[in-house]
Amino acid sequence: MQVSRLGMPLTNEAINPIGDKDAWNRTTPYAEAAITDDYLSNPELGLYMDDRQFGGAVPALAALRIQTKSLAGTPGLPANGFDFGNTKSGLFPLKGNPALNGTALADNAFGNYLLVAGKPRSVDIKPIFHTGVPNLPPYQLATGKGGNPLAPGKPFVNNFLPLAANTNGNVGGDMLRLNMAVPATPRNSPDFSNQGLLAAAVLGLTDARYNGSTAIQNIPNMDGFPNGRRLEDEVVKIELQAVSGAALAAIGLWYDDYAPTSPSPVTPQLKGVLNFATGVEKNDTTFRATFPYVQTPWQGYRIRR
Repeated sequence: MQVSRLGMPLTNEAINPIGDKDAWNRTTPYAEAAITDDYLSNPELGLYMDDRQFGGAVPALAALRIQTKSLAGTPGLPANGFDFGNTKSGLFPLKGNPALNGTALADNAFGNYLLVAGKPRSVDIKPIFHTGVPNLPPYQLATGKGGNPLAPGKPFVNNFLPLAANTNGNVGGDMLRLNMAVPATPRNSPDFSNQGLLAAAVLGLTDARYNGSTAIQNIPNMDGFPNGRRLEDEVVKIELQAVSGAALAAIGLWYDDYAPTSPSPVTPQLKGVLNFATGVEKNDTTFRATFPYVQTPWQGYRIRR
C-alpha cells in the first residue's frame, strides 16, 4: 500500500491543507487533480501571507505578502489592479480580452487551464508544480515588456507546456521536472546561487549582462529549482518566496507598493521578499565531489555542538 510519495518538494507541506495530505499521498500524479487542483490555485500557505486572512499568525513570514493590488492605477488595466489572495480574481478579469491574443492565457492556447475563476494562483503556482510553464507571454521576464506584463519579454526557461488530458481527463501531475537543454551553472561560478530560478530571474532583470535585450540567453542558475533540484538549492526558501508571489513579480506583476510613477519596480516589498531568510542559509556539512555527493548522515545518538 502506497503511504507516501514525493515529486515537487513540499507540495504536501506548502500547498495541501491538513485534511487532504493523506489522500494526496495515497494517489498517483495522474489521478490527483480532483484533490489538488484547487489547492494549487489557492495554496494553503498563501493564507499566512495575506493580512486579510492569517497573515499575522506567523511573524517570521512578515516580509512575504502576496500581491493584492498589483499594477493598480496602470492605464488600460483594472483600476484596483490584480488580487492574488486566495479565492480572489487574480488575472481572471482579463479572461477573453483581446489583449491575451498570442499569449499562453488566450482561450485558444492554455487560457482555460491557466485562467480559472476564484483560483488566482492557477496562473503561476499550478503550472510551476503541475506542468511546467510554457515559454510564451506572459511567462517571460519583465525585461523589455515596457510595463505591460502581457507583452513579450525576455525568454526565461523554455520549460514544459501543459500536457494533454490523459485518459482520466486530468492534466499534468505533481512531478519534479528537469529541462535537459539548460546548461549547468558551474559550482565555482561567482554567479552560482542556492536560490535557483529566482536567482536567475534577478540576474535577467537587473544584471547589465542580461537585461539589455530580450534575446534568449543562458542565464546562470536557470538549471536550478524548480527546474530540477540541485543539492544546494534552498527549496524551502524558494517555495516560500514563490507562494508570496515572486514569480508573478518576475514577469511584471509587481508588488503592491509599486505605482505607475515609481522609478523602479525594485520596491521595498520586492526587496523584502528577495532578502527573506529562513535562518538556515547553508548546509551544516560539505557535499562530496563524487556520487552519491551527499555526506553520510550524522549518527542519531550523538549530540553535535
